[in-house]
Amino acid sequence: MNNFFLELTIALLFGIGTFLVLRRDMMKVIIGFGIISHAINLYIVGSGVFTEGTLVPILEHEQALEGLGQGLIYNDNLTSGILGPITTNPYTEFVDPLVQALVLTAIVIGLATTAFVLTLCYRVNEEYGTVDVQELRRLRE
Repeated sequence: MNNFFLELTIALLFGIGTFLVLRRDMMKVIIGFGIISHAINLYIVGSGVFTEGTLVPILEHEQALEGLGQGLIYNDNLTSGILGPITTNPYTEFVDPLVQALVLTAIVIGLATTAFVLTLCYRVNEEYGTVDVQELRRLRE
């Protein structure tokens, strides 16, 4: 049931983003690309959800098998300098951390790209006095 709402949200965000990208105003196009990138990030995060019976990849196989019986992520081991969170949830209710790191990187790069494109849009508005794509095309001819 949760996957249905996740897929519905992704489809809705992608549709709104596509609608905005097809507009004439450059600001709406930029916002549309931002919404589409968030839909893609949500899709990537959604693909990192483990199915039942899959182990968390950051654990060694023996640690994971040992912890499965206890219902823990991993045990605190002060002599080895390991302080880990303890939870009673089984391993199957976690998300792949590699996917989250990938999406976090994508968000940072997307933010930088959006800042650059907004600056470019501002300069175009200063130079030509409009952000309408068709009007800019007419001015070029």
